[in-house]
Amino acid sequence: MLSKQQQRYVDAIIAAAPTVGLDCTTPEFTREQLRAVSMIHKGKKWIPNWITHDQSRRAGRGVFNIPEVVTAHAEFMNRNADDSSEPAAPVEDVVQRHVPVSA
Repeated sequence: MLSKQQQRYVDAIIAAAPTVGLDCTTPEFTREQLRAVSMIHKGKKWIPNWITHDQSRRAGRGVFNIPEVVTAHAEFMNRNADDSSEPAAPVEDVVQRHVPVSA
């Protein structure tokens, strides 16, 4: 189970996916991709320690395994698919409350 702060970062990955060109159906993300997410989410390039310092999340050199992104993305897609009476909201709108907006 993720903490609220960890979940916010997972949500930020999903929100940044279209901008950064991420595939949220796969759990592996490069250091470069996560730095881009961090710049959008926090305005800094630093990737959270709960990802970089956890050896079980290492998928290779400079590649990290974050399966929670796949799960959260699938849940988001399922929620929108179940509500077929209305068009699906863009991920950015749904996750916006978690991503700080620059002034």
